[in-house]
Amino acid sequence: MRLYLVRHGQTDMNKNQMFYGWTDVDINAEGVRQAKRLREYFRELQLDAIYSSDLRRAAHTAEIIASGKKMPVQYQSAFRELYYGDWENQTTAYIKEHYQEELQGWVTDWKERTMPNGERFSAFYHRVARGVDALIQENRGKQVLLVAHNGALSALLCHLTGAGMDGFWRFDSKQGHYSSVLVSGSWTTVESINHPLVLAGESGCK
Repeated sequence: MRLYLVRHGQTDMNKNQMFYGWTDVDINAEGVRQAKRLREYFRELQLDAIYSSDLRRAAHTAEIIASGKKMPVQYQSAFRELYYGDWENQTTAYIKEHYQEELQGWVTDWKERTMPNGERFSAFYHRVARGVDALIQENRGKQVLLVAHNGALSALLCHLTGAGMDGFWRFDSKQGHYSSVLVSGSWTTVESINHPLVLAGESGCK
């Protein structure tokens, strides 16, 4: 199967450098523009199914893309972002000021330590891994698009490529781009990471 991976469009919280894993905000005007460009790009590509995290910023992005295909979106909580607990809806600057000790502990042992009242990274990683394993099992031989979050997509790519949790920081999904992987049996081929969109009538040169 071919799995297309898309990060949700921009939100105001992205612009303000905030921690907001499960905080359910929508995409902003720029995020809508990004989603509409993705809709035009995927309009001409075969898709057999469209999946999304159930959080609004991902769901709205997926719904805009799906409107170009007149397809339903299947929402799954397995693909939510990491839950940041008491750090939800806070800026990076605020956390550095008010949670200096906890932040330092998490940075040095991010796989097993949690933010105050947050989700353990290992639990998050296995949640996403189980989700994508089930998605693949249900869609063998098909072409599927998944809209999720930067952290969830990184965990998914680490799981599929065998990089494991230690490889988490090597992936970074850009908004307004897409990645794609081929999955066959026990192996995965990464076709592209953060592939830019070139729509009909546009030049690929900048």
